[in-house]
Amino acid sequence: MSVKKQATVSHSKWPLAGLALVFLLSLLLQACGAKGESGTAGESSAAQPSAGAVESAAASTDTLTFGFVGTNQPAGIEGWGFHTGIIQEELKKYGVTNVALVPFQTGPDLNESVISGRVDLGNSGDTPAILAHSNGAATRLLNFTNTEVNSQLIGRKDGPQTVEELKGKKVAVVKGSLMYRFLVGYLKEKGLDKDVEIININSIPDTEAALLRGEIDAYGGAQSFYSSYKLLKDGNPLLAEAKEIPSLLSVSVVYTTEDYLSKFPGFQNVWREALNKSYEDLKAKPDEYYKWLSESTGTPAEVLKEIAPIEGLPAERLSAQGIERITASKDFLVGEKLAKKDFSIEDWIIQ
Repeated sequence: MSVKKQATVSHSKWPLAGLALVFLLSLLLQACGAKGESGTAGESSAAQPSAGAVESAAASTDTLTFGFVGTNQPAGIEGWGFHTGIIQEELKKYGVTNVALVPFQTGPDLNESVISGRVDLGNSGDTPAILAHSNGAATRLLNFTNTEVNSQLIGRKDGPQTVEELKGKKVAVVKGSLMYRFLVGYLKEKGLDKDVEIININSIPDTEAALLRGEIDAYGGAQSFYSSYKLLKDGNPLLAEAKEIPSLLSVSVVYTTEDYLSKFPGFQNVWREALNKSYEDLKAKPDEYYKWLSESTGTPAEVLKEIAPIEGLPAERLSAQGIERITASKDFLVGEKLAKKDFSIEDWIIQ
């Protein structure tokens, strides 16, 4: 397997908020993030700041700057908590009276801002967060936002129709993302790791555009991306997905720095309570949640129930399954020498 760095399109790290967004990650989710990924819309109390405002907010102890991989605002439990104001109310107990939500194109970009102190909390896929900590970043893991992120490998309509047909072909992915870890692991599992050329394109929209132009034969995305859903519905082949090999399912995380925790001893307890209340409220109002998310993302509610179901949100801040999966991710990255050094997930977690 060869990895080449491709020239990427320049994006501002601090884009201004729009009124609509593409669903995540968001996650991510998720993805995650790697996004142009998902996020969610919220209230004015959590409006996106300009670059100058972010620098100012990060220097202020009464403002929490929450960075996430996505567009506009985060989704899931955190997104709902910010949207309803539940998280803001809990944070007031610590003297945090303002929240700034900052979207990023990719997890590696977000990492840089968390480590530098421009962002207080980061929400991304597990892979970029693991790589940063392995490289010496003094970060701590607060919680999981999803413990079963399903990455996908989507091909061109007129290209390879099976993963075996990718021999000698070109596949794109956001290097350092959770989709990258899936792609490398899947190709190795299938004995194709030396036969497929992997290139880096540093955003999901740019990667999908390259696929549609015929410049690549497939790309690594995530099930939670509405754009991925539409490509598959339009006839692009699904060549592979992480759930075929459960150890390749990823986790999305929220993490912070030891420096931030030193300013707010016990912050993790307030954060945990905020998430618990947000989750209970979301679970009690599924129709409102999907309606809000649909209006925010432009994704039909019925599609959201399929690609980002409430049932997939973690009931526990740090579940045993999540710890098992993120440990598998870390072990893989260390074994492949993608992560610089090994470390204990248990020690990384702030209890």
